[in-house]
Order: sequence, then C-alpha cells, then structure tokens
Amino acid sequence: MIPSLYRLAMKTCVKGMVNRSKKAAARANNKLHNLPASVLMEIIEEMSPYSVLSRTLHRELSDPDLFIRLFMANGTIRMRLERCLAEASLIGKSVLPDVVRNWCKVMGSDTSVRSVSLQYTQGVLELGTYLHEGGWAHQSVKVLRIALRMIPKDNPSLKIECVQKILRAEGSALLRAKADVTCNKLLAMIADNAEDEVRLKVFLEVANHHYKAQRYEESDRWTLKALELISETTKAEIIIEFLQLKALYLFRTRHNDTANLVIRQAIYRARQTFGHHHRRYADTLYTYGVSLLRTNCCWNAIQILLELLGIITSLYGKFTPHVEDIESYLAFGFNRLSQATGRIGPNQNRIHNTIRLAETIMRYRGLACHFGAVRTMIIRGRDDFLDASDKNRIAGVNDNEILPVEEIKQLCFQLSENFSLGEPSRK
Repeated sequence: MIPSLYRLAMKTCVKGMVNRSKKAAARANNKLHNLPASVLMEIIEEMSPYSVLSRTLHRELSDPDLFIRLFMANGTIRMRLERCLAEASLIGKSVLPDVVRNWCKVMGSDTSVRSVSLQYTQGVLELGTYLHEGGWAHQSVKVLRIALRMIPKDNPSLKIECVQKILRAEGSALLRAKADVTCNKLLAMIADNAEDEVRLKVFLEVANHHYKAQRYEESDRWTLKALELISETTKAEIIIEFLQLKALYLFRTRHNDTANLVIRQAIYRARQTFGHHHRRYADTLYTYGVSLLRTNCCWNAIQILLELLGIITSLYGKFTPHVEDIESYLAFGFNRLSQATGRIGPNQNRIHNTIRLAETIMRYRGLACHFGAVRTMIIRGRDDFLDASDKNRIAGVNDNEILPVEEIKQLCFQLSENFSLGEPSRK
C-alpha cells in the first residue's frame, strides 16, 4: 500500500526528531502542541517505537497542557494515549507523577481553578480516577482535591461523586485520619438525598473505607445496608463492587467456600461487562489472588496473579505501584511453593527484583527496609507472614454461571443471619 501524503509527513516529522536526538537532546517543536488532538496523537504514537526518543516522549507527555488535551479527547485517543504512557515508562519511571506535579503547579491558584468549564472539571475527575486505578493514590488525592474546588456550589451531585473518589484515594494512600473525616463529610452530604443509586454507591464506598481501616465488622454492616438497595436493575459495576467487598469479609471470617463462589461471580460479571483487558476485571483478580494467598492456596493464587500482572503491565507499564505490589505477593507465593521442593533460587531473584522496583517507583523513607524485612521473613519461612495457617479448599461447586441478583441477595442475607446466631466458621 502506498502511504498517503499525510502519513509521509508524519514519518518525516518524527524522523527529524530521531536525527536530532543523535546529536543532542531532542525536543518536539512547540508548534506541534497547537495541532488538533488526533494529529498530535498520531505523532506521539509514531515516536513511541524509537528508543532514542524515549526520554523526549516522556518529557512531552509530562507537559500538563499536552497531556490534558489528549486525556480529555475522545475515548479512542485516550486508549492510544494509555499505550504510549506504558511505552514512555520504559526509561525507568512513569509519566503520571510528573504530569500531576506539573499540573498542580499550574492549577495552584484559586483564580485558575475558578475559571474552568464544567467539561474540564469532569475531565479532571476522570484523571483523578485514572490515577487511583493506576496505583498513584497520593497523586489522585491531590488532583481530586483541586477538582472539588472547581465544582460550583449548585452542583451537589458532582460534589458527592468527587468526595466519594477522594475517600477511596485517601484510603488507598493510607491517609486514615483524613479518610475518616472525608467519610463523615460524605455521609453528611447524602443525609437528605433520597436517590437510591447515590446512597448505594456511598454505602459501598464507606464499607470499602472501613475495610481498608481494618474495621471489618463495620465494613460488613455498611455492605449489608448497600445490599438492601440492590436490585436486578442495578448497574453491573455496582454489583461487582458489592460482591468483592462481601467476598473479602467472607475470606476474612474463613467462610472460604462461599467466598470463592461470591468472588467468582464478581470475576465473571467483570469479564462479561468490561472484557479481559480492563482495570475493573483486573481489580477482581487482585481481590481473588491476594485472598487465596491469605488462605494458603498458593498455586491458584499464583496463576491469578500472573494473569493480573500481564494485564496491569500492558495497561500502565512496568513501573507502577501496582506492579511492585503484585510482584511482592508473587514472591511470597512462589516461596511457599518452593519450601516443599527446597528450590529457593528463582524466588530469591523475584524478591530482589521487587525491592529494586520499590526503590525505583516509591522513594519513601523506609520502604526498601520494609521489603528487606519481608525478604528475610520469606527466606526463613515465617508462617505468619500473611496470617496464613490453614489450608484452603477450592469450592467444588458449579459457579461458572452468573447467578441472578435476587439469589445473591438471599445468600448474603442468610449468611448474615447465621453470623448473628454464632454459627461456627467453615474452613
């Protein structure tokens, strides 16, 4: 096929950058930033395969104006941008923290915040969500707090949505005290709100917050309050969120057979709704994989975590907090398996790689020491590392079929009644 004049011009433009990069540090022409988003995206994609342009690509994508323009374009451009972000991270660091730092400097003043459109505000909310999904919880909190200042007072529903996202990000960033304050604020905001869907989302967010804060009974109480509002017409994403929270509580209380059934329902629904290559599906895999490790079912956990690692790496690149987190769980899982065979070598390498990755991605004081301590525990075979002392038996039930919502509700309410009657846990 003969390339079009447009395609030839694109290749010539990028080829010029490649040639300049061999002589000095290349920088894209600032005039390119004035091009339409679709054309600019084409140039960025054309740059991605050239290793000599990796730093240039990283620098250009770190420009907040350029990044925000592409991020807030249509869905197709955003998907292409995400692939380029993964390519740009190959220099050893992610673009996203640099973007947030640069953008927060620009939006630091109240004047800048007040002069934006509603469309821009909604785009910033989406950016905050994307950062959290990518594992950058602290950066997500910063962006979402600025977004909250952008929302006009006459838009309470958008404010509730924003505060809800802040609560989730603060919990993931381990800002427990701030998250408690945000949680109370969020509940006060819906006190007079009669919309069931809004209340349902908030109840699940509050349950999620309490679970992260290790207040498990309180978490389940809010999960059950949310269950009362769920129906067959409830959105799939909300049902998946409920199923994940319920499964976590069931695993925590060692009702492992039922927990397996519930989390698999979440996985099947996520796969059916979003497909395999999606953050929401990956999140259900994470819940299942880590829960299986906690119940000492290492072989199944490793298979799930390896699939998860492939999805997260393709979505966000290799240098993200999620990858470091998954790698550490894999190191633990492989070690538990190797204890039976006595072969520790490959797992030592994985543990060392996890520590190096942690030092690269998150340069917080004491983090490398933390993973060093984890390595020591793993090598010694310390059994209480994940409080995993009892073997888990995978439920031998036919749960490949998606159960109706009403059947799930009956199951969960029945379990709740059994808990209140003091039924002994099933292992």
